[in-house]
Amino acid sequence: MPGGKTAGQAIADAEQGLASLQGESMAELNRVLVKAEELNARADGKFNALVVNAFYDLINGAIGLPTAGKDRAIDTMLVSLADLLDYYRTSGDWDDKSVQVHLSTFKLLLRTEGIRDPEGTDMILSGLRKVSRKAAKG
Repeated sequence: MPGGKTAGQAIADAEQGLASLQGESMAELNRVLVKAEELNARADGKFNALVVNAFYDLINGAIGLPTAGKDRAIDTMLVSLADLLDYYRTSGDWDDKSVQVHLSTFKLLLRTEGIRDPEGTDMILSGLRKVSRKAAKG
């Protein structure tokens, strides 16, 4: 539009909007992590249907949120954790170590956002998927 923003200004505004979204999604992911850790503590190392269902709903609801911040690694971790929790919901099993390794990875990925080694991250995520698959196989 004549007299409007230049293409450069429009791009800068769009980048600023994306940065704002990324900040909001990271803040929300930090809230999800805190709530997930609280739910894991409430489980107290054993199956509790109410806790596992709430935990699953929390994690499942967060899937997709990291992609607003361009962080597919966290999204991949959330999918793996949701798969694990879904298995526990349906089987009545519980393995605190499997859940804890996901939460520790969640925390690590949040704290190292933007500086992580892509190859190292891929190896971590591959390991998480193995944990989820192993738990589902029993």
